[in-house]
Amino acid sequence: MYKLILLLSLCLGAFLSACEPSNEIKPPVLIGEFDSFNDRFNPWPAALENAVMYEVNIRQYSESGHIDEVTNDLPRLHELGVDILWLMPIHPISELNRKGGLGSYYSIQNYYGFNPEFGTIDDFDRFVQTAHSFGMKVILDLVINHTGWDHEWVTTNPEYYTQINGQIVHPQGTDWTDVADLNHDNQDLINELVKMTSYWVREHRVDGYRADVAGSVPTSAWRKIIPALRAINPEVIMLAEDNSVFDWFDVFNLNYGGWSLTGNMKRIASGQANELYLRTYLETMHSRYPVGSFPLLFTTNHDMNSWEGTLDDFYGDAYPLMRMLTFTLPGMPLLYNGQESNNEKQLAFFEKDLINWDSYKETNAIQTLIALKDNNPALNATNVFQSTYIVEDESRAIFSFIRVSKDKTNHVLVVANLDNKPLTARLHLGEFSGTWNEQQLSPIHTIELSAYEYQIFTK
Repeated sequence: MYKLILLLSLCLGAFLSACEPSNEIKPPVLIGEFDSFNDRFNPWPAALENAVMYEVNIRQYSESGHIDEVTNDLPRLHELGVDILWLMPIHPISELNRKGGLGSYYSIQNYYGFNPEFGTIDDFDRFVQTAHSFGMKVILDLVINHTGWDHEWVTTNPEYYTQINGQIVHPQGTDWTDVADLNHDNQDLINELVKMTSYWVREHRVDGYRADVAGSVPTSAWRKIIPALRAINPEVIMLAEDNSVFDWFDVFNLNYGGWSLTGNMKRIASGQANELYLRTYLETMHSRYPVGSFPLLFTTNHDMNSWEGTLDDFYGDAYPLMRMLTFTLPGMPLLYNGQESNNEKQLAFFEKDLINWDSYKETNAIQTLIALKDNNPALNATNVFQSTYIVEDESRAIFSFIRVSKDKTNHVLVVANLDNKPLTARLHLGEFSGTWNEQQLSPIHTIELSAYEYQIFTK
């Protein structure tokens, strides 16, 4: 009996000892340090390195829904720090089988036209010219998986469409009954798409495209379309709305790799996940992107806002923290119009539903994050995952990481409390200790954090 009590005492002592904070430094771990790394480099425009993208929903942007209203707002967006403007589809919307009163942007009647609800083609050209004068790029939403049912091709070229028993069908497995599915096995169709996409780049000076449901269009089609665009403008920007295909970064710059990050952030905010999910995300994404390509990171977009909920629904009080991660983790941050005002409204998709611009109360916070990204090469998007070190902080509710610039001269340290209660972080900085933000951080440094608080240090 005595021996049993002694054994239990020893075990309890060992357990309690293991729970005590350790003074043995666990050095920060480089993501992908021991993995093979795809070092093929795609020499995309240097301007993408620290760019911020901004999505514009023209219909809901102003009371008039006119593109001139967006043009008039470009000085503010420039001051905000936006680099790339993504316009949701600008083309006339089909009337046949239309959903709702105004229909979906993504049911296109004429690829060469400009939606008269938004103004004239001259108004659009003035928008592009003004954006360029501020140094901003303009990309269009490119919808070539399907067209509206009253697109002329339905009558003139039915062979361009997917048919079952001789009947043109909507995209199978979806409820997109307002659109007709295109058949990309038809090479004449691909030639028409090359011609159409080249037209907007050449004649209207757009700087690229956000490819809607890009994974539903064969990679072989993109490898014909995108080189034709780069023959006109070598710096064309191509964003794939897809998180399933990773062998096409010889043509695409970036994709929707941020979908999985967004899912993890929502789970963390609801208390269903911890920092291990973020570590796993980084480790998984590391192997997917060759140098020169990267994911788009976001807390919301038009689909999430219209169909899933608001930022408050997703993140609650954790939203500022999650927004910060989209600016500091590897990738390009996206802002959806209205985030400057913390628009707490689900915008109707098929009807007029004006953004609540309020007082632009989030502007200063967003400008601070953009300036942080602009001023620190360590946060460049295309350094991908050989630039990110995970810092041991002795808590699954604390997420700490260091981004390092390619030449090792710039460092950014992020310490984030993922919990809804105050916590203490003991950072094992090791060789990264020293002066940060004119503050001395020791090899094992203690930081007190309130609920969902984050602190950022640079050197």
